[in-house]
This record gives sequence, structure tokens and C-alpha cells, in this order.
Amino acid sequence: MKKTGLLLGLALLLLLSACGANGQTATGSMGAQTSGSAEESIGVVNITAEEAYARMNSGDPIVVVDVRTAEEYAENHIPGAILIPNEEIGTEPLAAIPVLNTEILLYCRSGNRSAQAAQKLVGMGYTNVSDFGGIQDWTYETESGAYQTEKKEGTLTSFATYDLNGVAEDESIFADHRLTMINIWATFCGPCLREMPELGQLAADYAERGVQIVGIVADVSQRDDGTYSPEMVETAQALVAQTGADYPHLLPSVDLVSAKLKSVSAVPETIFVDSAGNLVGQSYVGSRSGGDWARIIDSLLEEAAA
Repeated sequence: MKKTGLLLGLALLLLLSACGANGQTATGSMGAQTSGSAEESIGVVNITAEEAYARMNSGDPIVVVDVRTAEEYAENHIPGAILIPNEEIGTEPLAAIPVLNTEILLYCRSGNRSAQAAQKLVGMGYTNVSDFGGIQDWTYETESGAYQTEKKEGTLTSFATYDLNGVAEDESIFADHRLTMINIWATFCGPCLREMPELGQLAADYAERGVQIVGIVADVSQRDDGTYSPEMVETAQALVAQTGADYPHLLPSVDLVSAKLKSVSAVPETIFVDSAGNLVGQSYVGSRSGGDWARIIDSLLEEAAA
């Protein structure tokens, strides 16, 4: 497929190029870190509406899926739910949920279609599927309106992708921040991993000044079926946890490849954007200390205020 070729080409380009400014690749224990081998349930978990509501308000990344028809969704649905009618769910993984370990909460009208959809998703390889039955038993907020989908263009001012937890993200991730530092990294890159603990600290230190840090994991490519390799996703998740890089990390969608990643020849590479996704300042290739990044961020904030 065309999009797979683009992403695989990017990963190959990164593997053949220097990892960072000093040309090193990850050879230490951190660079070789992979996810744990804890068992994961592949069955469907049946939960109550109350339990589903608690999960939605937990702050954890969750995808809520309405499997009814478009007409039913438009009449009444749970806020934030995406629409994937049960009748349109076949045997191939869903383009709207490309990360197989995404936490998915399903519902329909009475519970019949959500049960069917849940079994189909588990059969495709999704590992964290919960069914909370029908909206007729939902006593919390609902809203009306047709499900909106829009075609994204491959720029940082308009893109669509997913984070490491399989939750959809787009250019609105920048909207509430004066400045976003975008750090492009790879799981094989030692310099990338060595600077991530300080980036995690910077994310906390600058949060009240309207600055955020967002990572893009350049080497987690999509497979032919449109999903991302579960092993690579789990490796990236483990490295993020290990390094304390507690900020959003995006997966390399075709949009992001077109907008930026196709021009990346070495990682880490870092760019900055404003609240609309417009590039600010220059691109920085190679890792830096937290102090060096703080001086760069301070300078960009001063320029923006001038």
C-alpha cells in the first residue's frame, strides 16, 4: 500500500542515517529495552454503564465506540464517542483504531450489536475491549448531531494521527499552548532516549507558561492492514515509561510523514510550532541538555512576546 511504503521508507531512512548529532545509535540497555511479558486478556470484558462512565472520567486514554447506525448516532450519542456501525465491522482491523492494545469501550442501543462488535474486534486481535451494553441504560449526559469526519491535509496545521495509546489526535493538540516543542525520536536511538528524562522535566517545568512537549515516534510504522506493530508500540510505551517522558507521543501517520517526517535524516530532530501548528524558528538536529533546551524555549517565548 502506498501509505505503508512511505512509512517503511521513513523507518529505513532513519536506520541507515545517523541517530543524532554525534552519529551514535542505541547500544546500551536502555536502547534495547522492550516491553514486559505480562499476560493480556484477549476476551471481552462486560462492564456496567457506571463502570464505563468512571473509565471515561479517569483521565486514561480511552476510545468510546458507538456501533449503531449513523441515524441513531445523530439522534442521541455519548459525547466523544466515535461512530463505527456494527454492520461495517468485518474481519480486518479498523482504520479508526490502528493500535491493537487501545482501551475500547463499546455500546449500542440495547447491547446486542455491541456484543457482536466486541467479539469481532477480539477476533481481529484487539486486546482491551469492554462492552457496556446499551445507551438505553445510560443515565449520564448525551448529545445529538451527525458524526463529523473531515479529510486532513498533510501539514502541521491540519493532520490526523493517533497517540501511543491509540487515541485520535489532530492539530487541536496545539491549540491551548503558546508553544509546542515537537521531539522526533526513535526506539533504536540512544541520544534520543538519554535526553527524554530531561524533556519530561521540562514539560513539567514549562506547563504553566503555556509550553508543551510532544513526541513523534518515527520508527513505529504501519503494517499492510493499517495497524501499527503491537510489538513496536509496546516497546515505545515501555521506553516512554522508563525515561519518564510523560507527555504525548504521536505515531507517524501519512499526514505527519508528508508534513515533516519525510525530510528527517537523523534523530532526534526537534521543531517548534505555535498554537495553530505553524513552524516557529529553526529545526534542531541532535540531542541537547535540559539547560540548553530551556534557553532555546525562553528565547522563542521572548520573540513571540515581542
